[in-house]
Amino acid sequence: MSDRPISLLIVDKDPIFRLGLATSLSSNSQWEISSQTDNLKDALNQLSSNTFDLIILDPNLINETLTIETFYQQAQTSQPEIKLCLLSYDLSLQQQEEFKKIGIEGYLNKGTFIENLLENWQRIIQGELIWPTITAGQLSEVKTETTQENWLSKVRKSGLEQINNNLQGLNENIKNRPTSKLDKIFWKGRKRELLTARWLVKQLLPMEVILLSPPASSRENFASTVTLAAEEKGLKIFDETMYTLSNNLDNLTNYSLEIDILKFEKRKEILEIVLKQLYRIISDIKFIERDGVKLSKTRHSLSILARLWRESALIFLSKYCNDQEKFFLEDIETIIEENEDIVSQEILRKIPRFPELFDFLLSGSEGSIQEMSQGKEEEKKILHNLLIQVANAIISLILNYFSNNEKIKERLYNLETVSSREIAKFRNRLAWEYRKQQYWGEPKDIFESQYRLFFFNEKGIDSSVIYSPRQKELNSLRGIKWSVTILLEIRDATSPLLRSLVGTVGKALVYVLTQVIGRGIGLVGKGILQGIGNSFSERDYQKKPAKQKSKY
Repeated sequence: MSDRPISLLIVDKDPIFRLGLATSLSSNSQWEISSQTDNLKDALNQLSSNTFDLIILDPNLINETLTIETFYQQAQTSQPEIKLCLLSYDLSLQQQEEFKKIGIEGYLNKGTFIENLLENWQRIIQGELIWPTITAGQLSEVKTETTQENWLSKVRKSGLEQINNNLQGLNENIKNRPTSKLDKIFWKGRKRELLTARWLVKQLLPMEVILLSPPASSRENFASTVTLAAEEKGLKIFDETMYTLSNNLDNLTNYSLEIDILKFEKRKEILEIVLKQLYRIISDIKFIERDGVKLSKTRHSLSILARLWRESALIFLSKYCNDQEKFFLEDIETIIEENEDIVSQEILRKIPRFPELFDFLLSGSEGSIQEMSQGKEEEKKILHNLLIQVANAIISLILNYFSNNEKIKERLYNLETVSSREIAKFRNRLAWEYRKQQYWGEPKDIFESQYRLFFFNEKGIDSSVIYSPRQKELNSLRGIKWSVTILLEIRDATSPLLRSLVGTVGKALVYVLTQVIGRGIGLVGKGILQGIGNSFSERDYQKKPAKQKSKY
């Protein structure tokens, strides 16, 4: 190995992290990323045709019919000398124990400095086992709980291995062998049966677990994590935003939001999930840029937002929509994957000023945002708006796929919106809001060079607008949106003339009413009064008695 670079195979779902790691190692001639992929099946194919010294694997892979244990066993069969190192965020003690029993050589945190990563990878290749050391303090907090007999755990392990092997062979048969439509229907049904059986085994036959006592509060735990990193410029905003989420979260605007349907505690929870996942992504990018590697935020902003939405959605939906009779974890993962493109186009790409916010969070420099902003508080509003829009995009999945599930309604929805009629009315309001924003609000904001932001304050969720040049978007408007800008321009052009005309007509009308008609009415009234006075005088004169003449 001394006469050639150390060959690495990277298996990670995040393309941004893979790109940054590859760029970081490009200047080091001792290390070479020979291949990279985002799934275990493709990684096995790479092993069959290439030789690697070390596999770097993120264990938090989704949509995998192949388990990490099976992958490791087949990798050892293909290349007995190969080593495997897990690279992810903090794994629980239970997960660490599971992977140790499999035989995996090491685990490192994604936040580790690149120099330490390379040093530990070198030690793993040389035959050492690299796992985090559990301190005595941590051991005192560990509560060991054996849920079933040891033999039951062995039965669970053996059953899962058989199911996963069958799934792998079934997928290969479906893909490689030409079959009729009837055969495809049969094999797809068989696949659904195996997936269902695997889910039941995991639920009914849990393995031995090691549980940690939970922290006093999730907010305190996250706040302390952020506070440790808050010494770096730009990251204090996370702690401040987390504190803001403890305030009232009622919608004070005239706009309908998807999160309005949630209970207060669920609304707070989903916003906290999005905030935590954003912090993790920031940590990833900071890890990538430690060696001077700079990513283009403008080019990668949509993929970063898609990752933020995808990870947050999986966490929230897995917690509240996973234990239903009709929806398993695999179904939730499929729903997220199928809707990623439309959510990115309709919601995520319209989130304003994300590249500038990302620069601020990474570098702490306020210049990128303050060049086009009115005050220092606007970066907070941009972050708040990001959290609200991503949370709205997550709840849109629940409204589209789980809106009438009674268990989910009891867990998540406000009491005022649990009936089918109220949910239908709520969805109709959202649909109208989106149409109105698409065909009127958005072109109007583009024409007026502004963005509308939703933000948190002490009373709830409010909205405001900020100035931002949007000439490029204005030039690209077509159809109805372009017509809206023309109508606004016609209104702006004609309104001064109309106001002047109305003012002139109004003054003329006042003159006619007061000077002509008013005086005429006054003269007529005066004549009437004089006529009435004369008639009274004549009547009094006629009533006077005539004097009698004297006889003498």
